[in-house]
Amino acid sequence: MGAWGVGSLDNDGSLDWLADFGDMGAAAAVEVLAATDESLADGYIDSDVGSGVVVLAELLAASRGKPNPALNDQIGEALARHKADLLAIDDLKLRTTKALDAVLSDAETSELYDLWEESGEFDAWAAQVRELRARLEAA
Repeated sequence: MGAWGVGSLDNDGSLDWLADFGDMGAAAAVEVLAATDESLADGYIDSDVGSGVVVLAELLAASRGKPNPALNDQIGEALARHKADLLAIDDLKLRTTKALDAVLSDAETSELYDLWEESGEFDAWAAQVRELRARLEAA
């Protein structure tokens, strides 16, 4: 994982998924949620899927009035283009919350969790994801 910080868009997988969302819109969200469901059935979420889930959670929180102001410049254009289609996805908040919880569950389930645990910056990363989770819940 190419990472340079603990923020939601501070790794290559997250930026790649955001680019996919910019190109594909809601189809990218449906795809990452389906990949998460498959991964959970198999028992392990790889880091690229987990990164997509984190960005999807940021987009959803922002679209429902609980944005991370530090990310407005990075997600604003894609979200403005695809917000209506994103919000039209059935059970989006429930599914995204479930996926985010799985990403933050443990190293046996989530490669992102495992990688951050090994990095020595787990506490900062987990705090950031928990803050995102709280914004998503409040949205």
